[in-house]
Amino acid sequence: MIAVASANRYYTAGIYLSNMRVRYWRLGITDFLSANYPPEKANHWEIKCMQGEYEHFGVFWYRYGTPFDKEPVHGICFYHNDIPKKTVEELTSFLHGKFGGEVLYRQSRVFLQGSKEFADPKSVGVLANDLSLKFNAPVELNVEFEKITKEEVDSEVFKLPASKALPIVGPD
Repeated sequence: MIAVASANRYYTAGIYLSNMRVRYWRLGITDFLSANYPPEKANHWEIKCMQGEYEHFGVFWYRYGTPFDKEPVHGICFYHNDIPKKTVEELTSFLHGKFGGEVLYRQSRVFLQGSKEFADPKSVGVLANDLSLKFNAPVELNVEFEKITKEEVDSEVFKLPASKALPIVGPD
């Protein structure tokens, strides 16, 4: 048996064992509400709300902050693409009312600096459901994890479908 250790990766006879980053994509609200993952392993989540063929907005969060100029902003953020200004204002008011924070604008993105942050599946699923109902929009959710193993993905311990998992290449 050939074994080579490198950083936090371990190769054995062609089997790759490691902590890795994985993104689950195109999930539904029920996927999130029935999920059971440790929030501390979540690195990023996004709720995309379609308003038309090309019109949409996405509410998102990054564990290490979202770039604003050269400094990261911590809190909930959203981007918008070809949606009316009134919808942007309603979404800003809705999110600010629920999570607080200082509202910052940058082109087609809105940041709620210092807002409440969360990554647990129930809170993200409930927010997705609230957005879907309030804005009468179908939603699609994505979540990215760090420091998880292939076994966790394959055995679906997070109660998320392995068929929707995409490994992210590069260091964890």
